[in-house]
Amino acid sequence: MLKQIFLILLFVPITQFAFAEEIPDYEKPYAPIFFNKPVYSWTEKVEITIIAPSWNTGMNLIDSIGGDPNYSVDVYTKDHRLEEYKLYETDPTSGIFTGEIILTGFLHDVDGDGVNDTNPRTLGGGPNGGYLQNDEDSGITVSFEFADGVILSESAKIEWNKGDLRIVDVTEDSAKIKLFERDMNLNPESIDTINIEIFSEEDSAGINLEISETTEDSGIFEGIVSFTRDDQSSGSRLYALPDSQITAKYTDRTLPKPYNTNDELDILAQEKIISNLPSTERLSLSESEILSQDGKVIDELDVGKTGMIFSKIKNTLEYTQEFTYIVQIKNENNNVVSLSWVTGQVIPSQELGMSVSWMVQESGKYSVDRFVWNSIKGAIPLTDTVSTEIFIQWFNRM
Repeated sequence: MLKQIFLILLFVPITQFAFAEEIPDYEKPYAPIFFNKPVYSWTEKVEITIIAPSWNTGMNLIDSIGGDPNYSVDVYTKDHRLEEYKLYETDPTSGIFTGEIILTGFLHDVDGDGVNDTNPRTLGGGPNGGYLQNDEDSGITVSFEFADGVILSESAKIEWNKGDLRIVDVTEDSAKIKLFERDMNLNPESIDTINIEIFSEEDSAGINLEISETTEDSGIFEGIVSFTRDDQSSGSRLYALPDSQITAKYTDRTLPKPYNTNDELDILAQEKIISNLPSTERLSLSESEILSQDGKVIDELDVGKTGMIFSKIKNTLEYTQEFTYIVQIKNENNNVVSLSWVTGQVIPSQELGMSVSWMVQESGKYSVDRFVWNSIKGAIPLTDTVSTEIFIQWFNRM
C-alpha cells in the first residue's frame, strides 16, 4: 500500500535584523542627519538620527547602517573618533536609523577639591553604549558614506554654559534652591548632585546644601532648605528669621568663552523670607512716659532740662528678635529737633524698658514719634508707629 505524505509549508512573515545593506541611488543622495540638540554640553547624551529610505531593504526587516567599512557612519570630535558606528532602523518600514553616544569631556576638577571629576574615554560600536571624548570648545560631527564617494555629514557645537541659580517657593519655613547647570550633568545615565552654600543675615557662615538632579539627564538641580529660629543652623536647616534675606552661592568652574578652564565664578541668588504674620505684630510697644534724670515719672519737662522718653517693648513671638527703638521729636514747624535710637535684642515673652534722653531748648508744641524697626539698615517696622504730642511751657522755678 502506497502511502503519500504531504508537507504543508506555512510561510509566516518574521521581523528580523538585516545587516546586508543595499547600495542606494547615487543620483539622489538623500540621507539627512539630525541631532536632538543644536548645542551640547561636554558630558551630555547625543541622540543621532539619519533618515535614509534608500537603505530600507525589506518590509519585514530591521535594517542597519554604518557597520560596513565601505559605507561607514563615523562620529567624531576634534581629536577623537568612533568609526563604523552602527545605527538601527526604528521599525521595518521607516527608513529612519537612530543611535546614541555619550560625550565624556576631558579631565577637569568641577568642584574645586583638587580631584578630576570626569572619565574621558572613546569606545563603542553602536547603536547605544558609545562613549566619545571631547576637548575644550569642541564640536561633534556625524558623517555617513551614503554611497561610494558620497559622504554626508552634520555637526553640532559642544560648549560650556554659565549656571543659573534661583531661590523659589519661599515661605517662612522653607525655600527651594534651583540650579540650571547642564555642565554638571556629568553622568547622563544617573542622578548627579551639587553642593550649594546658603547663608542668612542671622548666620553668615550658613550651611552646605546638597541638591540633586531632577532626572538622570536634565541638568536641573533642586533641593529644599528649611529655616529654624533657634539660633543654630545644622544639616539642611538654616537659622533665618522672617523678613531677613537669604543668599545661595554656587561656584561655577565650567564657564563659556571668553573664560578659560581655570576660571571660576560665584553665582548668587537672593530672596527675602516671607512671613505669614504682619511685621508690625511681632513686638508690642507701650504708651510713652516722661522720666526725670533720676528715673521718676514726671508730668512735664522744663525748658533747659533733660528728661527721658520711656517705653516698654515686649516680644510676642517664640523666637529671639533684634530691634532698633527710635524716637524722633519734631517742633510745631515740623522740624526735627531730636533723633535718637537704641538697638537691642529681646527673647521670647521678654519685656524691656527703653529710654532716650531729650533736652528741651524752647517752649512750644512737640510731636514725639516712636518707631521699632528690625534695624536701621533694614527699616522693617516691628510695631506700628506711635505719635504723641507734648506741650512745653516756660517755667521759672525758684
